[in-house]
Amino acid sequence: MSVPFAIVTGTGAGLLALLSWEVFRESPFGTAVAMVALVMSGTTVYHTVLLVVGTESTALRILRGSVYTLLAVSIWIVVYRHRAIQRGSTLE
Repeated sequence: MSVPFAIVTGTGAGLLALLSWEVFRESPFGTAVAMVALVMSGTTVYHTVLLVVGTESTALRILRGSVYTLLAVSIWIVVYRHRAIQRGSTLE
């Protein structure tokens, strides 16, 4: 029962993230929202495969590493955009 629930929930979250990206695509954080959507989809795939297989293989370790890498890149993009916005505004 948990595998179908995980698939349905993850698919719904991925679709909502893609819809959010469609809204925020032109904003400074649009790229970060797209990266978070990819991270959410990768995490859903990872956990679903982990539930089905039961043990962690080399392929799952690679998938987990790539998900963490995407998460780190998306956080870096948010910090970079935030600093660029702060430099552009005149708060005196």
